[in-house]
Amino acid sequence: MKRAPVVLAGLLFLLSFLGLADDMPRVVKGIPFAFDYLKGMFPPDLRVLPGLAKPILETLQMAFLSIGISVVIITPLSFLAAKDTTPNRGAYLVMRGLINLARGVPALLWAILFVSMVGLGPLAGVFAMTMNCLGALGKHFSEAIESTVAGLEEVLEAMALDGASSAQCTWYGIVPQVAALFASYTVYYFEWAIRTGTILGMVGAGGLGLQLTMSIRLFKRHETLTIVLVVLTAVTIVDALSHLVRKKLVEASL
Repeated sequence: MKRAPVVLAGLLFLLSFLGLADDMPRVVKGIPFAFDYLKGMFPPDLRVLPGLAKPILETLQMAFLSIGISVVIITPLSFLAAKDTTPNRGAYLVMRGLINLARGVPALLWAILFVSMVGLGPLAGVFAMTMNCLGALGKHFSEAIESTVAGLEEVLEAMALDGASSAQCTWYGIVPQVAALFASYTVYYFEWAIRTGTILGMVGAGGLGLQLTMSIRLFKRHETLTIVLVVLTAVTIVDALSHLVRKKLVEASL
């Protein structure tokens, strides 16, 4: 019985592979074309670097704004989406449904919707990433609350017996325990927002992604490689910084 999940996963993988096996010859045949495309991208055109300063700044602004707005909105609402802190089952179901909707719709689709509402530019990207972040952070925050409450039942009961209200139990008993986890998830999704911002440029949602999409469509391969390297550099730097931040947060919570 213990091996059943592993066997089932193996069967699903095998069935998935067999379902795509007919396309493998095309993949093999296309490898030389992929290498030819990559070869045409070298060397990178470093002359475009000064012109990328504004798109890079836009991408960072989009990430900061989307994460900031999401955290402010979803932090209090996540307590409604956690079984142990929600006032009633109706509020719980409504919040979980909204969270699933926000994260279930792809960021690219949100971007298309908001581009049609506010036009091309970074504002549409901010709204699109905010919607996805609301769903993702809402799920992680609420699950963190539920797991934390499960380990604090005796403490919370003692606080209630001493006369603490539900709000006081939440603020003084639960919030300090989940604050580090909340911050860690926030930092992680800031990385995600930077990466996603480059994808949303495909539909005109601003930032460095818009510049990348234009370069690809105009067959400016050398410029495309430069932008890709800039994106990789930015993501690597943010990843290193966020790793340090998460490490400090974990150490502070111990």
